Amino acid sequence: MVDALSRYQSRREQLARGSASNGGSLEVIGDVLRRSERLGREGVERALQGLSRGDIDTWLRAQKPEALQPALLRAAEEAAESALGEEGEEAEVWRTSSMEGLIARDRAESAARAIGEWESLHGPLDGEAASRLKAFREGLGRLDAALRPKARWFIPLNPRRRAERDILDTAERTRAWWFTERVDCDDFLAALSTRPERPSPHLQSCSECRADLANTETVETPPKQHMSADDLWRFDMGLMSAVELSWVDGHTEKCIECAQAIWALEEGDAAITKALALEEHEQPAPSARTSRTAGPTARGPGAARLPEQREVLEERREFRVVLVRERQRARLLVQPLAGRAVTAAVFLAPGKPSLKPQQGPEGLQFELGTSGGRTAHLMVRVGNSEIFERDFSF
Repeated sequence: MVDALSRYQSRREQLARGSASNGGSLEVIGDVLRRSERLGREGVERALQGLSRGDIDTWLRAQKPEALQPALLRAAEEAAESALGEEGEEAEVWRTSSMEGLIARDRAESAARAIGEWESLHGPLDGEAASRLKAFREGLGRLDAALRPKARWFIPLNPRRRAERDILDTAERTRAWWFTERVDCDDFLAALSTRPERPSPHLQSCSECRADLANTETVETPPKQHMSADDLWRFDMGLMSAVELSWVDGHTEKCIECAQAIWALEEGDAAITKALALEEHEQPAPSARTSRTAGPTARGPGAARLPEQREVLEERREFRVVLVRERQRARLLVQPLAGRAVTAAVFLAPGKPSLKPQQGPEGLQFELGTSGGRTAHLMVRVGNSEIFERDFSF
């Protein structure tokens, strides 16, 4: 693998030879400008003089800063993959692929810097070109505001990120959060898995690591003797939080009485499902009680338990997104419409791998697990270009 400094030295030589294309030279110029303390500025002025206003405008027309967001989200997923497995060729592949997303953001920054330097020589852009430049910079600003607080996602890449940081000019490092933010927080990953009794010197001094570790601690639930009637009803209606569900799982492993109560609920649900199926077969016009898409119509112990609840989260011409709740579990359906090719990814936590979809008769299906106070992030791609994103609760 070519080290970071050699890669930028090669780009500087490309600039000095004048072999970069007009559009690509903006990124090359900016790369050299932002690392001039190590690389010098050979070829920069000549390259800037060779670019016309039309060249700058053509480059700006092709830019979509919002397209960097899925690239960085994918980089976060790949960084997590590199940290989850054992060291080896596969982990190296994940790290290399993840760094490509960070480098894409860095090259956008380099192009913006090059345009600023070009304006200092030729005068400010005007008209539509000036508007496009403003929109480009604002788009990068929105992207950074959303993702900079999540820089911990890229901690598994810290050795490579440090190599990139160290080549940047000192004045550039504050802006380049993708290479510099949380770049010395390597101990955070080890602490997540081992929870050391004595924090390392870094963890003692880093408020961000301490806050992140505190946020990942399991919330302790006060001990109970048995599940109450209200507990059983809330469990049956799917109203328990994730913490409460965790307590129920642990408690019923030890308490046969409460386990039997849960089993009775499940047997009752099976009987209701069977009865509703017979009722639907005998009565062509379904009542509100038998509707599988309606929400609960009663609130309290003894209320009728519906086998399934569905909620349409999004409906567009190309696809429909449906959240399906069945007791304490949930799944998400992404249903293609209008014959368009649709792909999707669901992330339950930032920086974690996406869920694996299953292809079924209703479209792509994602098993979300237990429901109750949880959130996830959905990405849907239509064809090869259009991307839809949203967060949802289940």
